[in-house]
Amino acid sequence: MTLTTQRPSARRAPQLVVSMSTEGPASVVALQGEADNATLPLVTRMLDRAIRAHDGPVVVELAGTRFIDSGTVRIISQVAQALAEHGRRLTVRSPSELAVRVLELHGLSDLIVPGGGEDQ
Repeated sequence: MTLTTQRPSARRAPQLVVSMSTEGPASVVALQGEADNATLPLVTRMLDRAIRAHDGPVVVELAGTRFIDSGTVRIISQVAQALAEHGRRLTVRSPSELAVRVLELHGLSDLIVPGGGEDQ
C-alpha cells in the first residue's frame, strides 16, 4: 500500500476531527473523536468530497473514534450502497469494539475489512 503525497485535509467539529487523504487508488476518510448527530453534516460533506476526489474505493477509518451513533452508520450505509451501484466499494477499517457492535446491529459487518484494510 502506497501513501500518496497529497496533503491531508481536516475539518473539526467540537468533538470530532474528520480528515481525508489518499492511499493508492483509495480515498480515506478518518474519523477521530465522537461521531454523533451534531457532527453528521461534517461527516457527510467529507464523504461526499472523498467520493468526488477519486474513482476508486472509499475507506472509512474508525481507529480514533470513541463513539459512533446510528445516524453516522446510516450515512456510511447509504454511501456504501451508492458506491456499489457505480461499481465502487466502501470499507470500514480499524473500528473500535463499540463501532463493530453498532455496525453489526445495522447489518453492516460486511463493510469491515479484516486486518486493518490491506486488501482494498
